Amino acid sequence: MDIRKSVLASFLVILPALLQAADVYRTVDDEGNVTYTDAPVKTDGKIEKIEIQPGPSEASRLDTEQRNAAIRKAMEEARDKRLEKEAGRDAQLSKARKELDEAEENLKRTKELGEDDRQYLTGGRSRIRPEYHERVKEAEKKVEDARKNLKEARGY
Repeated sequence: MDIRKSVLASFLVILPALLQAADVYRTVDDEGNVTYTDAPVKTDGKIEKIEIQPGPSEASRLDTEQRNAAIRKAMEEARDKRLEKEAGRDAQLSKARKELDEAEENLKRTKELGEDDRQYLTGGRSRIRPEYHERVKEAEKKVEDARKNLKEARGY
């Protein structure tokens, strides 16, 4: 059984070389029928020897495999860079959204009048202190800046 396997394996290794080395002849008979054979046929028709190009050499095949491996590696590196860049952009967007939410929440709290924000005048009247308006303007500016940062993070 082992001998059969060895002979079969040897035959399979030699077979491509035998097939590559064979000559192929194209014969067209008087009726126009085309026949391909490995030996010229005696006929009154036209006989043409066809040159079969050998397959790629082992060195060429290895070179192609190396180029393909280099291309695959470059593609993987480019994909990794792209994914890294996208992750960084997503993190930047998330941070910008969070800053905007916090700035808007701070503005909302700042606009709520507290007891210290009123200045009581004689005659029972009151007015809002100038410091309150300054705090509101500052909070509005922070919201505006946060919106601008989010817009930039989105690429607008």
